[in-house]
Amino acid sequence: MSDTDSCSYAQLKQCLQAAGAESSAAGAHGLLCGMVTAAGSSRSLPWQEHVLGEGNILSAAAQDCMDTLANLQSEILARLHDDAFGFYLLLPADSAGLPVRARALAEWCEGFLFGLALGGLREETALPDTVREVMQDFYDISHAGFHQDVPDEADEAAYTEIAEYVRMSVLLLHEELQPAPAPARLQ
Repeated sequence: MSDTDSCSYAQLKQCLQAAGAESSAAGAHGLLCGMVTAAGSSRSLPWQEHVLGEGNILSAAAQDCMDTLANLQSEILARLHDDAFGFYLLLPADSAGLPVRARALAEWCEGFLFGLALGGLREETALPDTVREVMQDFYDISHAGFHQDVPDEADEAAYTEIAEYVRMSVLLLHEELQPAPAPARLQ
């Protein structure tokens, strides 16, 4: 993440906690990414109560958090259309323990799948096999656990590889579900 990004994982976590939100920072980011991937825009969708909790959108802290999330949603949309593949997952820093990061990645994937549904993607929708495979992989990741007390270098490498797979898969899904229009001269 660069210095110009709108929100860090720690900032989003603090914002959500201050608002008494039901979602984790990773889950909220995943949900927003899933919605943008499915809906193709940052149009208004009923995500606020899913992130903050039913009836928890009127407090000043909740309003501030909704503003932060709306800005983050716009940033996600821009990054998904970035030719430099600047899209990233909002997850805990590498200094957090591997069990914490693995749990956050699982929450991110769970949020993403929920966001796809909120964005209008339905189980009965005809989808390419690659999309269905990625969705199944995200489901599997969302239900994975980390059960070692002392992770080793192989565990760290596996986490890094899985996180990168998720990141690149989101870009693939976005391209499959929201293909860029062909230039006018090619139409």
